[in-house]
This record gives sequence, structure tokens and C-alpha cells, in this order.
Amino acid sequence: MTGRTLADEISRRIVRPLALTGTSLPGDDTVIRGPHARHYSTLFVTGPDAKVYDVTEMNASTGWAAGGMVSTVKDLDRFVSALLRGRLLAPAEQREMLTTVSTGGKWIPNTTYGLGVFSQKLSCGVTVWGAAGAISGSYSYAMGSRDGERLVVSNVNGDWNNPIGTLTDVLQSEFCPADPASG
Repeated sequence: MTGRTLADEISRRIVRPLALTGTSLPGDDTVIRGPHARHYSTLFVTGPDAKVYDVTEMNASTGWAAGGMVSTVKDLDRFVSALLRGRLLAPAEQREMLTTVSTGGKWIPNTTYGLGVFSQKLSCGVTVWGAAGAISGSYSYAMGSRDGERLVVSNVNGDWNNPIGTLTDVLQSEFCPADPASG
């Protein structure tokens, strides 16, 4: 225990050393500072007539560190790259973080989960590593090569119509070589 808040520790250990200027844990604050996308949600209502709401300004404190973090794509790229490259953890902690167990397909198909990171095996057999996050109206992925040298960071600002599938399609297009027979 440090005697400091989680937000203070995230700032001290990660945000300041990596110069993440667009990352915070806002707590009860409902305003996202700086330029940002709007977040849209059907609030878990399904069907073609489900009303879509702008949920950008919400209290995300229920997500705490899991869904309450706010970051830019640029900062997320910098963070996941540093994390995978071993710049944030000691080697023993890095090995422990990357020791994964199967999710049994109950979360995202073909994934294993470690301590805050996961791997996803794409249809072409390539495995990508990284982190993802979601809260009403927003899904973010930061995935790439195990060494953190090559990453794709994306965000879907709507929580209906299979955002996980959309983000997986983006990874497939980047990391799976095109079939030369298809032209």
C-alpha cells in the first residue's frame, strides 16, 4: 500500500513517465477534457428500432480503473507499446503478466487472458497481444506484436452491432497477409 489514490499512482507510475497528456482517471467527473469522440449507446436495448443515446458525458466511476480510464488513441498506443516492451514492469512481473489462461471463448473468441493483457489468435494463425476496454458507448483495442513494435489502436464509438467483431476485423486486415490468389 502506498497511501495514495489509484489516480495518483497511475499518474506517478505511468502517465508522467510516458508523457501521456490525454490520459486520466476522472472519478466522478462527467466531462471528458480535450478533443474526443462522442460515445453512443442503445443502453443494452437490442433490435433495429433501439434508440441511440449520446452517453459521452457520464459518470464512469463504476468502471473505476477497468472502464473509468479516459485516454487518447495516441496515449493508448504509447502505453501498450511500453507495457509490451517491458518498460513498465520488472522482468519477473512482465513474465507473470504475460502468463495467460484460456477464456474458453466466453469473452472474445480465440483469446487467452493474463494480468491486464490478453492475446488473440487471428484466423490466419497470427497471435496479437495487448489491452482492450469498454464502457457504454465506447470500445477500444490496442493490439499488436508481442514485442510491442507493431500496434493497431482503434476505437468504436458505439456499443451495438458487434463492436468486438469490427475491432477484430481491423486486426485481421493489418496482421493477416492478403491471399495472393484473391488478386
